[in-house]
Amino acid sequence: MVVEKTKKSLKSEVYHLIRNDVQLRQNIAQSLGIAESSVYTYAVRKAPTLQKPVVLNVIKKYTGTKENELFET
Repeated sequence: MVVEKTKKSLKSEVYHLIRNDVQLRQNIAQSLGIAESSVYTYAVRKAPTLQKPVVLNVIKKYTGTKENELFET
């Protein structure tokens, strides 16, 4: 029997924050080397790119939250 790992997803509040906070989007864009508008699009689509460790570090530093608080339980 094969058991698949369940991948955690970011809370909808995190995606909402990314969509509505320009400074956070700019910080994420800079860390990924992409345009700020691309980060917005990623947040709308709930793209897995926003779960990369470098992005999570930016979000944690910006919001002051712990990594486990960013994910659905």
